[in-house]
Amino acid sequence: MSSALTNPARISFNTCMNWQLLLPLLVTTVVAVSGWYFVHRLQNLRDIRNKRRELRVAYLIEAYRRLESVCHRPPLGPEDSNRIESAVADIQLLGSPRQVELAHKFVTEYAANKTADIEELLSDLRNDLRRELGIEESPCSTEFLRVTWNESSRMKKVSPRH
Repeated sequence: MSSALTNPARISFNTCMNWQLLLPLLVTTVVAVSGWYFVHRLQNLRDIRNKRRELRVAYLIEAYRRLESVCHRPPLGPEDSNRIESAVADIQLLGSPRQVELAHKFVTEYAANKTADIEELLSDLRNDLRRELGIEESPCSTEFLRVTWNESSRMKKVSPRH
């Protein structure tokens, strides 16, 4: 009689484990866990990229609106100055290199002359945002609608600007 059968303490590890079953299970488990980790990591990276894109688009849309709202208006007040400063800061932080360059050009010209052309920056912002949002670029130039009230006659004057 075999000593392994008579003494239970000497039972070989090989007789308790069926390696032909264990090895495929281990390989399958490692592949499944690795696949799950890889897919999870890719989804996290995609989510982070999408969140950055959403944040950038939201801030640049707000910057566009603030700059557009003070464009072709009578003399600027303190609130308008704050809008311009905030919009330029957002563009410098989140804009494309070209937009940052155009913002710098605008700031330099505005500081020197107390007036500056902002339409090139607005056009670049508009085209970039439309591209980011999957909207066709508009072939038309930007029109700015300004409505003013004549208090004495209570009539309004509508004037498109480009």
